[in-house]
Amino acid sequence: MQPSIQWYPGHIAKYERQLGELLKLVDVVVMVVDCRIPLATTNPRLARKIGDKPTLMILNKSDLGDMIQNRRWLKSMTTDTQKAMLYDAKSAQGKAQLVQQIQILGEATMQKMIARGRKRRPIRVLVAGMPNVGKSTLINSIVGRKKTKTGHRAGVTRSTQWVRIHSEVELMDTPGVIPPVLDSPLAGAFLATVSSIGDAAFDEEEIARFLIETIEGLYPGLLCQYFKLTEGQSLSLESIAEARNYKLASKHGPHTLDLLRTAQALLTDFRHARMGRITLEHAQNHPSAEREQEPLTQPEQTEVPTAEGE
Repeated sequence: MQPSIQWYPGHIAKYERQLGELLKLVDVVVMVVDCRIPLATTNPRLARKIGDKPTLMILNKSDLGDMIQNRRWLKSMTTDTQKAMLYDAKSAQGKAQLVQQIQILGEATMQKMIARGRKRRPIRVLVAGMPNVGKSTLINSIVGRKKTKTGHRAGVTRSTQWVRIHSEVELMDTPGVIPPVLDSPLAGAFLATVSSIGDAAFDEEEIARFLIETIEGLYPGLLCQYFKLTEGQSLSLESIAEARNYKLASKHGPHTLDLLRTAQALLTDFRHARMGRITLEHAQNHPSAEREQEPLTQPEQTEVPTAEGE
């Protein structure tokens, strides 16, 4: 069962009303999505507002996503009208390519300005996306020092700000924009797993159970192995609590499991890729993505102590 989630804070509503005017000021849009849930973190309302403006799709947090799925989504999201690239804002690998792609996409506008007799100026770029997909961290990674607020939760950026990242490029960092009504309970659940929705908007135990079911369906046996469940234990939030020995204080009874602590630990381990590189939306499950014959594998077991924030 998929939890029902809705979350639309006031600062996001205010920014969305201003977005049309902001788009008139820029030459290129950099759309940032979380590579683990690229469709769920693509806002269709935002895409409609952008229209045919040159767009670079950034599949961010690529160090956390399944490498096979990263490649499949990259292929799917690269079209004649839209460029796409994988990016890891935490390590900043690929920042030179990112800046180069922005310059390529913005050059046509610069040439039109020059043809009209106007002086060349820096290419203006709007960095957009849902909350906590790593927009501000991406900008900081390009600049090489902290210019914008970041945090591992939704809603850290609350106003727009311009940041010069290159002699010929300046970026506008913006608050994350989420639809006022999510397309489906599934979309809301996916967003909750990666902290793109405020914690108060969802029940952590419900989302943890959803995450267990989703991962088991995509990577059978992974969670049993990670949490060292015995052969007789069926996979559940309760069995994970037993395996971790997460129990409440004695006043609640000697065998009362601490399911909230278990849920929080499970979500944290997933968000930091401690279980391995996991993608929750698989490209071959969606008609918008091209299928490949390459077999799926268990995610690489990589310890990642922290994950980037907004």
